[in-house]
Amino acid sequence: MLTVLILLSVILSASAQLLLKFGVKNISMTGSFLHVLVQYINVYVIMGIMSYIGSMVIWLYILTKVDVGYAYSFTSLGFVLVMLFSIILFGENVNAFKIAGTLFIALGIILIARGK
Repeated sequence: MLTVLILLSVILSASAQLLLKFGVKNISMTGSFLHVLVQYINVYVIMGIMSYIGSMVIWLYILTKVDVGYAYSFTSLGFVLVMLFSIILFGENVNAFKIAGTLFIALGIILIARGK
């Protein structure tokens, strides 16, 4: 159950990054400060903030039950998720170094999880 909560927290945190990116990708930085600020208030940014809050609430509970060194290692999975979905959703570039780095992160998570 705790592993599921850790994964849920990581997924919510990664989702927050993607939602925030989607919410700000077309913002124009021209005009008055208020005009620019108003553009940041949209459904995707609000959903991203809510995802971060949800992730944090779950994370605080996790910290009461699990060693922080074990739990925190799973946050690296967020890098993998964000990279994968940034390619799919935003068409961001990927190269051999990014793929290799992602595979090393995934391997590290597997090793830490098996060592528990």
